[in-house]
Amino acid sequence: MLNETARFMETLFKNVTDAILVVDGKGDVIGVNPAFERMSGWMAEEVLGKKSLCDLCRGMATCQEESSCIDCFASRLRMPSFQIHLHTKSGEDIAVAGSSTRLPEDGGLGALAVILRDNSEMQRAERERHQRQLTNYVIQAQEEERKRISRDLHDGIGQALYSIMVGLRVINQLDLNHDMRQHLDEVQQLTARTLEEVKSLSVELRPSALDDLGLAAALRSYSKRFEQTFGILTTFEIGGQRRRYDSAVETALYRIAQEAMTNAAKYADTDSITLRLADQPDGVEVCIEDHGVGFDPQHLKVQGTGLGLYGMRERVTLLGGTLTIEAAPGQGTKIHVVVPLDEKGGPRYVHPIADRG
Repeated sequence: MLNETARFMETLFKNVTDAILVVDGKGDVIGVNPAFERMSGWMAEEVLGKKSLCDLCRGMATCQEESSCIDCFASRLRMPSFQIHLHTKSGEDIAVAGSSTRLPEDGGLGALAVILRDNSEMQRAERERHQRQLTNYVIQAQEEERKRISRDLHDGIGQALYSIMVGLRVINQLDLNHDMRQHLDEVQQLTARTLEEVKSLSVELRPSALDDLGLAAALRSYSKRFEQTFGILTTFEIGGQRRRYDSAVETALYRIAQEAMTNAAKYADTDSITLRLADQPDGVEVCIEDHGVGFDPQHLKVQGTGLGLYGMRERVTLLGGTLTIEAAPGQGTKIHVVVPLDEKGGPRYVHPIADRG
């Protein structure tokens, strides 16, 4: 019976997926399983009796500091959960989750059994989650600040300039000599141009149509302004049912279209752009297509702001959507965005850290 139990335990030791490290009372390694060999790169014959626990451990990771040997888990009888940096044969220190317990023996404490699990993938996912959370907060803060500045320009400076215009018209009705009237006309023209620039800037920052009328109206209006500004023939097409979407969806798709069309005007050397908005039963699609010089998508930077595509991808990812790019040198560029929606027009697969409010 004891032999059968021993054989079972040996089989278990060799076949569990978690790495197991056994050290004696002096801290020397006296046992490792195949999972430990795979995790660390060290073979059993390279560590048994040749390395100590401290040779393989680069300290416990804590919330306060990256690595610390203070209150080492090996000094305790049992520690159900901790994290250490394991020094691998390749020279890399990897974060692993662990638990440990002392094996009792007659006359005192015996060997320490340490069970380790590779934690690097979980940490990578946590870093990505944290990065997306920061991105989401930045996007929300930007939109709120855009909205505030847009409102201040329209209600503050815009109204003040309009009042000046009215005052100038009143003065213009007075009996003025030729020089004064000419100077007044110049001031009126300058004030009118400034008022138009303030209005344009206010709309660019946060178009009221996006909040009041929805995505379709905002994109249609933007297409007209874009054509006037850049002199590029711009066609706006809309398909499917016209409806309002969640505010986060409308804002993200508007900004993506705005960024993509601005990029096309700057870099594509195109004379025409087509912007399409299509409502689907289970989502919404936006497509921006130009007929310019195109580019090789393989040469885009994965990180950074390469042509603004990184920011566009982040916005789409936060909504659980997809962004695809079809482009080739000399054949133009097509950016296609799809966001799955629920029955209320909100993102169906919204990223858990995204704020839909």
